[in-house]
Amino acid sequence: MPQFAAIIYEAPRPDPTGPDFAGYMGGYMAFGERAGDAITGGAGLLGPETATTISVTGGPDGEVVMTDGPYVETKEFLGGFYVLEAEDLDGAVALARHIPAAFDGGRVEIRPLLPM
Repeated sequence: MPQFAAIIYEAPRPDPTGPDFAGYMGGYMAFGERAGDAITGGAGLLGPETATTISVTGGPDGEVVMTDGPYVETKEFLGGFYVLEAEDLDGAVALARHIPAAFDGGRVEIRPLLPM
């Protein structure tokens, strides 16, 4: 069955140590229950403040330039992803429309995975 990445771009999320985080995660838990076995992988990412961006000049053995933070400044950030199995793009959209970021000020990008 085809697989799709549901890439989550979200607005800043609540502080994981704060009182609003449980409600935030509740939406993702509900999505997990709804999607069930269609979720074959995925991960949440820590916030963009933890990112390191690299570029390499001169090929794989060239000079590595590192900067703290994400590549671009934006309100939304890459918050995580799911790997979903679905019959087709319409099926993937039908699942991904229930990911909380899709209706909480963020976006969910859906891409077919490259068969390997």
